[in-house]
Amino acid sequence: MEQEEIERLRQKLEFQRHEARQFLRHMERETKSLDVEATQDSADRCIISVSKEALYERMSQRRTVLLLIEAALNRIADGSFGMCVGCDDEIQDQRLQALPWTQFCLRCQGELEEKIGARLSTRTSILATATSKRAG
Repeated sequence: MEQEEIERLRQKLEFQRHEARQFLRHMERETKSLDVEATQDSADRCIISVSKEALYERMSQRRTVLLLIEAALNRIADGSFGMCVGCDDEIQDQRLQALPWTQFCLRCQGELEEKIGARLSTRTSILATATSKRAG
């Protein structure tokens, strides 16, 4: 990848980092606004609880992306940007254009997702077995 394109992606990443930080600050203020000490019945408390849970999930997802963005900016700084951290092959330019914070080439990303999927499938099977044994 040419230096000019890396610089353009660096600027894009810095903008995305700025937006992610703004989003997180906004979500923190929104979460605090839900902590109102007004008299609440059980329905109000339930709605607030569900709202907080949704906000925390969105914040968690954005924090993860922020960490990936910062890691990509570090790779630009140290000269390893565009190289897969799994196999050291080059990451396709099209992939970097779409997801400039990506760490993996398509092959390594696919392998990672397969491993995660297999673990989740195993855990789901174990839980289903344990649940059916309790019910039976």
